[in-house]
Amino acid sequence: MTQPTDDTRHERLRLHEVAFLDDRSFDLYIEERFDQLVTAAIADADGRLRPEQHTALHAPGRLLQLHDALTFAQGDLQVAAERMAYHGDARAARTARLLRRVRTALHEVTRKTTAVRREEGRQREAEATPPSNDVIVMARNWLVDALPDHFNRLLTRTFTEAGFPLRPAAADVFGTVEEGWDDGLLTDPRTQQVDELLAKGAVAFRSLVADDVRAQNARATALRHPLLQRRWAQALDELAELTIPVARASSSSVLGPLPAGVYDLPETDAYKVFNSRRFLTAVWQRQAERKHLLRHYAATVTERRRSSPEHDLRRRAVKTAIDQLVNQQPAAASRLVTGLLPHTTGDGLIELPPVERASLKRRLIAEARAAAVPARTPDTAPPLPAPAPRPTAPAMR
Repeated sequence: MTQPTDDTRHERLRLHEVAFLDDRSFDLYIEERFDQLVTAAIADADGRLRPEQHTALHAPGRLLQLHDALTFAQGDLQVAAERMAYHGDARAARTARLLRRVRTALHEVTRKTTAVRREEGRQREAEATPPSNDVIVMARNWLVDALPDHFNRLLTRTFTEAGFPLRPAAADVFGTVEEGWDDGLLTDPRTQQVDELLAKGAVAFRSLVADDVRAQNARATALRHPLLQRRWAQALDELAELTIPVARASSSSVLGPLPAGVYDLPETDAYKVFNSRRFLTAVWQRQAERKHLLRHYAATVTERRRSSPEHDLRRRAVKTAIDQLVNQQPAAASRLVTGLLPHTTGDGLIELPPVERASLKRRLIAEARAAAVPARTPDTAPPLPAPAPRPTAPAMR
């Protein structure tokens, strides 16, 4: 058998041939085209790659791309196995085994990407002083959530006094990304292609997104622009919603087993189901890709805002507004602190599972609103009490 070389890397390789690529050719191979990355990911899941190739494929900077490739491979192999079973093809069992290995690999890569994201979140959390689960910090933040209109009036005043332009807080992560681009924190150029996509009607835009889903190796780069994230997400959601019933999928995120009735359909009708299922899995891959990109944009905006010269000044203005809110609504503030104290640890932190914390927050916010006074009171009420001193570790002997 002829081993692949640089001259043959543009040709479609079989799974067992990928391992013959030298390290440089392998790097070029997986960077060049998405379908080649998918082939490499399947070969890796099947245990066919050399250790050096496995390491390169799982490099931290490539994990998200590998996740996308395995997401696509999972759906593609499932539909291939279903199609083979429909025709009684003997390769169906082998493809099903390969599908199980890809699913195992996808689970592992998902675990890795989740761990990386959590670590990044912990690092960002560590930069905040005090920690956001400090009882006093949490009470202050929940007071803002309980009385948003009152807080926004105070924030408007403090920002005006500080000389900052005031605008409403972003309603969602898409708004954060769009504002970040407007502020120059995201430098992706606004090209003619981006403007054309922004100007398209909903149906025409969704049709273009569908074409992008089908073109794994010729993606519309402009769709990835920060200003198009909201429309891209909406169009993908609509495509998934429209395709799920035709694909006879079990849910909005899982194909599930092929309904038995499909095997009795004429070939033309059966292939409509197969093609819809394949298209749906490609939509899900795009949704995963879009979420990774949006998360990256949002984290970039947050990081660059934090390092901007105005960040500390704006943070002090927000703190001033919260101080004034506490002073003007002492009963509501006190109710939050009183409700949180039974759930604190010895160091003054709140340690609750997410579901219990959400339930506690809903209850205490409702109680704080009930305790709030309808009219503004003088700014003479005492602020929230300072947290008790935290115990210090005993000195080492």
